[in-house]
Amino acid sequence: MQEKKQTGYPSIDKPWLKYYKEGAEERANNIPKNKTVWDVIEEKLYEHIDIPAIEYFGRVISRKEFIDLVYTWARALKALGVKENEVVPYYGPFFPDVGAMAFAFNMIGACPYFLKLAISPEALAEETKESRIAIVFEDMWQNVSCEFTKDRFDKVIIINVADGMSGSKKQIVSLLSKLKSKNGKALKEDKYLTIKQAKSMAKNYNGEVKAPFVPERPAFITSSSGTTVGGGVKGIVATNESALAQMLSVSNSDIPYTSGTRTLNHFPPAAATSLHSLYLLVLFRGSTVLLDPRVSENDFYNQLVNLKPNMSINTSSSWELFFNRIERELKEGAQFDFSFAIGWMIGGEGTDIKKLKKWNSIMKECCAKTMYFGYGLSETFSGICLDNANYVSPTTKQIAGEGLVQAGMVAGVFDIDGKELPYNQRGELRVKTNAAMKCYYNKPELTAQTKIDGWIHTGDLAEIDENGFVYIWGRVKDTVEDEQGNKLYLFDIANKIKEKSFIDDAIVLPMKTNEETVSLVAHIVWAGKPTADEQKQHIKELNTSMKEYLPESMSMVAYSVHDVMLPYSPTTLKKDKNRLSKQTDGYVQVIDGQIKEIEFLPDENGNYMIAVK
Repeated sequence: MQEKKQTGYPSIDKPWLKYYKEGAEERANNIPKNKTVWDVIEEKLYEHIDIPAIEYFGRVISRKEFIDLVYTWARALKALGVKENEVVPYYGPFFPDVGAMAFAFNMIGACPYFLKLAISPEALAEETKESRIAIVFEDMWQNVSCEFTKDRFDKVIIINVADGMSGSKKQIVSLLSKLKSKNGKALKEDKYLTIKQAKSMAKNYNGEVKAPFVPERPAFITSSSGTTVGGGVKGIVATNESALAQMLSVSNSDIPYTSGTRTLNHFPPAAATSLHSLYLLVLFRGSTVLLDPRVSENDFYNQLVNLKPNMSINTSSSWELFFNRIERELKEGAQFDFSFAIGWMIGGEGTDIKKLKKWNSIMKECCAKTMYFGYGLSETFSGICLDNANYVSPTTKQIAGEGLVQAGMVAGVFDIDGKELPYNQRGELRVKTNAAMKCYYNKPELTAQTKIDGWIHTGDLAEIDENGFVYIWGRVKDTVEDEQGNKLYLFDIANKIKEKSFIDDAIVLPMKTNEETVSLVAHIVWAGKPTADEQKQHIKELNTSMKEYLPESMSMVAYSVHDVMLPYSPTTLKKDKNRLSKQTDGYVQVIDGQIKEIEFLPDENGNYMIAVK
């Protein structure tokens, strides 16, 4: 067969396809006709009927048991009066009953809206204004009671962490929950139902539960893990077709999800990665969902070390915490066997090559395969590109690659005027895929800004090499600009700092001061443990380097040193730039050859004055 002539443009050449099996693109785009997500998943559950569906705190839920649970919830929801096309919000972590309800809603033609946990009262009111039934995790009730106690809500189903646990553990957890619960009074009202009460209503409905298939009907609404929009949130609507397209895209990209493997899911279903990559896709591929809705640093460590999941996806901040601890314990004589780890993946935020090499060295010492990378968006219902054992991203750049564009997807890099750029040039990454969102929930103007002529505009600055590997540098909007219109990307400045052998990590942010130049601050983490004198020399060297690197119109006015690693958000598990942007104390700078402590004092105009302590 004659090799296709290359044009030099990724979206036309699709160079990533050479790594996939022949026909992968066609298979990825062959979406089942007139089938819902549940129709397809139910078939797959029966196909792998001997493989457990879910493990949850010692309880193993078989595929047959799980199918029965889905139908129970479908009948219960119909008995509660849930109608086709109705949107029902859920607020809380992932539990077995929540997973079953997601399919039950899909079966009856309704749509669950998995609300962002860090949602403001104003956004909560806006996003649920058309709903009359809600589902809430009991321990987080206080966050949403302001809205869900209103008369417009007919019923509220309350989920307890013990629901779905095995007998003895359930009794202990239920008792502890009752002892600390502050919601008892609310739960006595008729409109509030426990899981047990709600499921018992299934016996009151004996009619048809499967709704007729409707093209482009909303199937799930997830929430962006990132920025808010004008005080609101972005609810991303996935249809049956787009959700199935994502499953087929990933499945035809040689992922290591295979029958009998176990995948850890500890994220809330509000995240598209959680709902798709760590739940729907797992069941679709004949794997088992290892469900544990705890996300702390210590919990993640115990989940990986003790539960031994074959697959796990987490942010680079979470992996950094994990590997820092493993490294300490290895030095203290501990031994680890991670040979069960066949698909531990870094997602959510990128990392640099130095960290990746360090983590892979630890994995090798612990008898495991290398770490993989993945990249995706809520707007595409999760994945866009990923690594695999057959094609791990090259390590020739300062940042780690995010893998190959998935089969069935088309990606390109574009300049500010919308012109596609050739290989190895940086611009905004745009994606065409059948897995693209239908819209943002009730936000047509925002939808029109993101989904244009079939392309999803990611807002990420990227480049694609001639083999189809994608590199994400950062957000396009993360720039500083001087009065002459000269722009610099903040992550480029941070990467320049990270070139120093004594720097482990860095983030650069603008600081609005009264200085004539554009003022910047750098948050840094040392590599190793330099002495106090060495730290002073490092700061001086950095300061000299920044003066040479930055244009005269910009200046690095201060440095803040952080211990071990940069702070991360407990909500997104990513580096917490919002928190760092509000830091006004704890900085140093080189003044007259000396290291001086400085702080930023607000003035009446909303700017900051630099004060030497």
